[in-house]
Amino acid sequence: MSRDAILAKIDRVNGKGDPSGIAELAAALIAEPDGFRATFPDRPTYERFVAKATSDTVTATVEPLSGLSALPAAIAAYLTENGLAQHIALQPRDSLTALDWTGFETAASARMDEPVAVTFADAGIAETGSLVFQSAPDAPVLLNFLPLHHLVVIRKDTILPHMEDAFERFGTLASDQQRSLNIITGTSGTADIEARNVRGAHGPRYMHIYIYCIDS
Repeated sequence: MSRDAILAKIDRVNGKGDPSGIAELAAALIAEPDGFRATFPDRPTYERFVAKATSDTVTATVEPLSGLSALPAAIAAYLTENGLAQHIALQPRDSLTALDWTGFETAASARMDEPVAVTFADAGIAETGSLVFQSAPDAPVLLNFLPLHHLVVIRKDTILPHMEDAFERFGTLASDQQRSLNIITGTSGTADIEARNVRGAHGPRYMHIYIYCIDS
C-alpha cells in the first residue's frame, strides 16, 4: 500500500483535520493561559524555583549569596569541597570578569573536558526550575554544555513564574534579539539504558546555582 493510500485511510477513519479548528484551539490557550498552566499560589516564585531546581528530577543544588561580590569565595569553597583545582572557564561577561578572581586560573572558553564553568543566567523559571541563557559575544553557548560542573549565578529578581513569561521577556528568534535562547533544566540525564537514571551523559553532571539580590 502506498504512503498516500495509508494517509487517506487514516483520514477516513479519524476525519480529516480542520486547520482552522486547530488555530482556534491554539488561540484559546493563549487567550486564557492561567486556565492551562501550573499554579503555585501558596508558594512565592523564588521558593517554587528552588524547590523545582533541587528536586529529584532536576538535581541541581542552590546556594544564596549575600551579593555578587561574594561569588569568588563561594566558588573557591565549592571547588575545595569537591576536590577540584582552582581553575574555571569563566563567561566573559563584564559583571563576572570584574570580580576579584585572585587565586584562580581562568579561561574565557571551555575545553572539551572542562571540569568547571561559571556562567550568568539571564532568567530563571519557577514552574520548571529552568534557567534561561541568551547567546551573545560575551556569553558563549558551549560554557553551558561542556563542563562537568556547571556553576550558575542568577539575580533573584529575574526569576519568572512561568515558561511563557520567558518568551514574553526575551522574544523569539524571529525577533533577532539573540542568535539563540537556551533553556536548561538541571543536569544532563538519560534513562535509556535499563531505565536507570544516569547523570552527565551528554552534558554537565553537576549544576550549582548561586542566587543573589541586586540590592545586596
